[in-house]
Amino acid sequence: MSGTGRWLAAPALALVAVLAWAAGTSALDHKLDITGDVRIRLRHVDSPSPDTVGLTGTYGEMVKRGFSLKHRLVLEVAYPLTEQVRAGGMLRVSNEGSEVLQDGPEYLSSEFGSAFIAYESPILRTRLGYYTTAYTPLTLMRWDTKDDPEGGSGCGCSGGGGGAGAILSETLEELGPNLTFEGARFSLTPKGDLGLDGFLARPREAGASYQLITYGGRAGYTAYLKSKAAFLDLGLAAIRSEEDEHSVTSTAGLGRPFKKTVYGVSWKAPLARMASLDGEWTLTSSSGDATKRGRGGIVALNLTPMAAVKFEAAYLYLSPNWDSYFHALSYNPDRQGMRLRLEVERGPVLVAAFARYLKTIKEAAQPDTAFPTLSLRSRVNLNPALNCALGAIYSGSGRAGDGISFGASTKKVTAFGTLTFALAKDSALTLEERYIWNRVDHPTELERDSEFSMLSLYVKAAIW
Repeated sequence: MSGTGRWLAAPALALVAVLAWAAGTSALDHKLDITGDVRIRLRHVDSPSPDTVGLTGTYGEMVKRGFSLKHRLVLEVAYPLTEQVRAGGMLRVSNEGSEVLQDGPEYLSSEFGSAFIAYESPILRTRLGYYTTAYTPLTLMRWDTKDDPEGGSGCGCSGGGGGAGAILSETLEELGPNLTFEGARFSLTPKGDLGLDGFLARPREAGASYQLITYGGRAGYTAYLKSKAAFLDLGLAAIRSEEDEHSVTSTAGLGRPFKKTVYGVSWKAPLARMASLDGEWTLTSSSGDATKRGRGGIVALNLTPMAAVKFEAAYLYLSPNWDSYFHALSYNPDRQGMRLRLEVERGPVLVAAFARYLKTIKEAAQPDTAFPTLSLRSRVNLNPALNCALGAIYSGSGRAGDGISFGASTKKVTAFGTLTFALAKDSALTLEERYIWNRVDHPTELERDSEFSMLSLYVKAAIW
């Protein structure tokens, strides 16, 4: 077996070793914890557009014509070695391809899985190996469900570009905030209202000329305000991502190694029993072929006038040089504008609306470009095990003066319907039909009109 093969097989062998050791010590009063899930998706993409026209999904991801069958099995095993020490591993079997791991959210060194050992006490938790983490949308996060016209729902479907990764059409990823790294992590809670978190990671990425190292930490403070019947949360974070100039992995496009740093402060401040002012502010710096400094933040007013109604009005500002490496997908530099979200749930029916209007903030000599997004979706629980959902999304780009009208120079309309049947806890079968129209006022070789339908049958079954 080659050195590469031995490296890829190491996580699987580590998992087998843990299972064998656990079986050999079954007389001990320990519990073997086994979790995971199986995901299978059968999909058919049909399009009347010529084969020479590329198809892009709701969030710009490339979509392939014809039938496809994707599967993923993730099996995680943890075994307590002592009362405070656990060891285990993850076995991952999939036909999605190694590029899924190179674009996140799972930045693993092997497509077959990984391993870990952890120490956990009431005050200190440490972990060596693979781990999941997320901070805030502008510092360290995969996907911000509040910035999603589909409300964060979906089953191994599509996503947007930007940041350190992208969501591929062929992935079975379920959109969420967590990233998975390999390295080391610790969490310290000396008091109930104070917390410290730190991490070190060596993510694997597509097309990188050097190996990447990422490290950082976050300090948090939480206090319960009796007068507001809610919690006050404050956080400070600092994260650095840099390329190791002593580890050249590819000479293609070789340039100066980059270093990117982001400092952030976040807060969730209750204003009343039914209102809070949430947000974050970040400062970024980056160096390499060029040196840039940027700033950006989000301020959001959240209202819950009653249990069945949720409303958010947010303002977003990201300067042209803002450059946070592992920020949540869907955020891009050189944007400012508003975002509105409304959800109303009465009995078995949920109705939600989403609107976002952003525009560029470059120098006045250049005409501003606007990026409008509108969506409306509904879900009905037909019985405890069955629900159906319908939705439509409009997004576009064009001169800022065109506003949210359909006069934008490029526009995309997505209509979708889903039928979901719960098989058991954390297990479901989903049938989805999605139709997407792409329109370009002045087509080019890179951007052309297209339309296609995408029928997907998706099954997820939890293990234990």
